Amino acid sequence: MKPTDADEDLPRLVQRKLHYSIAGLRETWKSEPSFRQWTALVAASDLAALALMDGAALALVLVLGFLLLAAELGNTAIEAVTDKASPDHHPLAAKAKDAASAMVFVTFVALATAWLALLLA
Repeated sequence: MKPTDADEDLPRLVQRKLHYSIAGLRETWKSEPSFRQWTALVAASDLAALALMDGAALALVLVLGFLLLAAELGNTAIEAVTDKASPDHHPLAAKAKDAASAMVFVTFVALATAWLALLLA
């Protein structure tokens, strides 16, 4: 029987969750060119922010970069589940995929807006 979260002590629970998270990151890295592209953009953004900013401005740019990658991971998950559930074209599947893509785009716009505001300040 698989242990539930309540049955495990905290270190084992964290270790198990970390294992699943790393597996998800590895699989996404291997199979999704868009995740690798966003990772490159976020890495460049973070390096520039480390060179140019400090304090709250730096934290804002770093957090928005991580949120962009999280959005892309969510997009990938939604696309995978949608493809499995609806291999044929369906309007609801298209709606889910488009909304997931928009999630990534909106997060990117937030990062770009933060950069623009901080550079013009």
